[in-house]
Amino acid sequence: MKKLILIAVVCLFCAAFFVTASSSASDGKRAVMFTKDVAPILQKHCEECHRQGGVAPMSLVTYEETRPWARAIKERVSRREMPPFHATGALGRYVGDPRLTDQEISTISNWVDNGSPMGNLKDSPAPRQWKNDWTLGTPDIIVKAKQPYTVKAGQKDQYVFFMFDYVFPEDTWISSIETRPGSPRAVHHANTHLVPPMIKVPEEGYIAGDFDPTARGTIMVAGWAPGVTPVMLPEGTAVRIPKGLRLGLQVHYAPTTKEITDQSEVGIYLANGLVKKNLRVLFGDRKDIEIAPGEANQTFVAKNTFTTDALIRFMHVHMHLRGKAMVMRFTYPDGRKEDVLEVPNYDFNWQRVYMLKEPMRVPKGTTVEYIGTYDNSVKNRFNPDPTKTVHWGEKTTDEMMQGRIFYEAADENLNIWVKKGRPVTASEAASKGQ
Repeated sequence: MKKLILIAVVCLFCAAFFVTASSSASDGKRAVMFTKDVAPILQKHCEECHRQGGVAPMSLVTYEETRPWARAIKERVSRREMPPFHATGALGRYVGDPRLTDQEISTISNWVDNGSPMGNLKDSPAPRQWKNDWTLGTPDIIVKAKQPYTVKAGQKDQYVFFMFDYVFPEDTWISSIETRPGSPRAVHHANTHLVPPMIKVPEEGYIAGDFDPTARGTIMVAGWAPGVTPVMLPEGTAVRIPKGLRLGLQVHYAPTTKEITDQSEVGIYLANGLVKKNLRVLFGDRKDIEIAPGEANQTFVAKNTFTTDALIRFMHVHMHLRGKAMVMRFTYPDGRKEDVLEVPNYDFNWQRVYMLKEPMRVPKGTTVEYIGTYDNSVKNRFNPDPTKTVHWGEKTTDEMMQGRIFYEAADENLNIWVKKGRPVTASEAASKGQ
């Protein structure tokens, strides 16, 4: 009798096993492999930084390079800390949005949980060719520092404001500005400014140390940080650079353990054709911020109003180490409110431009509240000194609050023909070489 019971149990177990196996086979499930499943995801979302010569500390191109970091990768992507992108909103709202889909995160998690197998090399995607080159193609004008600059080893942030020799000989219309750091791992971020003639250029071509260019009359027009993609303005929209101005580049060098040489460049793309609109900026800044010691959620608000019907192209926020979050809250003329940009987990190390895939039209009279929140407590792991009262300043250990909305006036029609950035007649614009 016992033998019959045992046989029956074994039969039931075998039946259950074969049903399960048959079910799995019929579902078409297979093990997740690096070469076939994970490598394409990393190539699409991560390789831009995680490759030889990239700004990230490790390469994630090959299986051998990636396998030691498997569990760390799963942890970071599951928490959506990587790839770094800090605005909320649906996938597809922003140009160059690197965020992973739920399915891609699940694929990486399954790969790690099942031992991180390599797979067949024949299933690997074709390697991407990465070059430290101009993203938008060769610029019309390239300016760079007079000579390479030596970043000395040390544990402090270093700021240098370079001023370039090229002076715009006449009013010039441009379509884009792209910054190319000479040493991407040394440059924390770099901001391009328009420099008025009253600022004299030192013989060495730069000013090192604490120097606030905006207080001297410069205007920031572009910025670079790891992961930031340069913006090429759409046809018909451009930015006018007044005659007599030059470009300057404020470079923030991160602390380094060894001496590094850098010679960063700025590329200028000149506009061609009919310019209908001049890109504008709606600012939301506060220079009177005072963040109390130990305060974990101190908020400041700046306000501004659209004086014309507007077409918003992109947005940008800038804070320092205590920056925690920023919201751009719109109040429309009919009283309706909308949070158009939400950055709930601001990260000083990743300062992106949030460019809308579809421009957003807002009516004249729309008011924008730029709401910045700061964490000056011990809970902020980036906080250098939670016992210090923090004010506005250029140093990383100081603070800033800057909101930027880049837009066009919806009803503007400048009707200016330009060729290589220079205003011309319509017939000249249509001639050969346009």
